[in-house]
Amino acid sequence: MKHMLRAGLLLLALAGPAAAQTETVVEVESRGQQVRALLLMPAGAPVGSVILLAGGHGKLDIGSDGQIGWGRGNQLVRTRAAYARAGFATLVPDIALDLKTAGGVVQGYRSAAPHGRDLGALVQRMRQVKAPVVVVATSRGAPSAGAMLRHASAGAVPDALVMTAAMLVPTGDNQPNFQNAIGGDPTRASLPLLVVGHRKDACRYTLPATIDQFRAWHGGKVDVILLDGPDGSGDPCEAQSAHGFIGLDGAVVAAVTGWIGRLPSR
Repeated sequence: MKHMLRAGLLLLALAGPAAAQTETVVEVESRGQQVRALLLMPAGAPVGSVILLAGGHGKLDIGSDGQIGWGRGNQLVRTRAAYARAGFATLVPDIALDLKTAGGVVQGYRSAAPHGRDLGALVQRMRQVKAPVVVVATSRGAPSAGAMLRHASAGAVPDALVMTAAMLVPTGDNQPNFQNAIGGDPTRASLPLLVVGHRKDACRYTLPATIDQFRAWHGGKVDVILLDGPDGSGDPCEAQSAHGFIGLDGAVVAAVTGWIGRLPSR
């Protein structure tokens, strides 16, 4: 598999004594397509790799200069530097060009095989950087994770999966969700798995009660961390609300990275 690095580096100024970190635009080949992503490396040797899957429509429109066209406020996108500060090689991907349309995205792409294979290619790319490789998906990124586990080859699945404020189970209105995207087969999700929720999440697709429904469907070991904090504001399914863990960014990153650090394989 061919991987290409684009020229041009973005320096992120980080608070505190840590040295500046370098955010690089990379392109990963999959299905004859190029999946563009931002790769943020820690100041020292990485302890592992995380792939951060944004929610919403997922079309970040990352430019060749590293500028993000959409989604800068998404909880995982806005905290990417914190994962690097915690020692992880951090990848924030866009979606492949053939999944984009002039007015948005291809309908249903998050649950489809091409997207799942693309994510598998990203896992393989990051395994070349540093294992373990952990996919962290938020909100509508959860069905993407399900498609990955269903359609990626055996060598292209991550070592663990984290889902935050996630669309886990069917809600009765044809919204994408992890359970459907993985084909209804919980055995495909037998890897170490963490769900991070917010007790005040009022988004009807990601209510805290859906976590219990998901655990019952899964039937295996699912670690759960429930955070509590501000209600936030605006649309209850958007990034400035409790659904987006507003005011809890540090707590989310600490919960995720702490859990990764306790994985048996580490």
